Amino acid sequence: MRETKDILTAWKNTRILRRMGTEYPSKSAGIEGAPRDFDYRQYLTEEEAQIVDNAVLMLKADNVDQWAVLTSFYLREISCSKQARILGKQTTEITKILLAAECFIRGYIIELFSKVA
Repeated sequence: MRETKDILTAWKNTRILRRMGTEYPSKSAGIEGAPRDFDYRQYLTEEEAQIVDNAVLMLKADNVDQWAVLTSFYLREISCSKQARILGKQTTEITKILLAAECFIRGYIIELFSKVA
């Protein structure tokens, strides 16, 4: 089973980033000034992304605070320390909320992602 953090990061890449439908590596053919690195971002299939979407919606129904921290961290890329400053809490408290949210998601998707290498 892949790590939950990796699955959530791939979910973000699938849902947030604009894609054309083909995810070929973005390797430049030697054009001056063009990026020459490969794009190694991971993506989920549409079916896998839907599974994670459903898990995140169940989290929202169960615990809005955990949902807010999780979506802020993964979808909006707001760090735990920045969230803590905004909310007037300690970073460790936000980190614990994020971990609890990740555990909730893992509990929901573990059976569905167990066969994925």
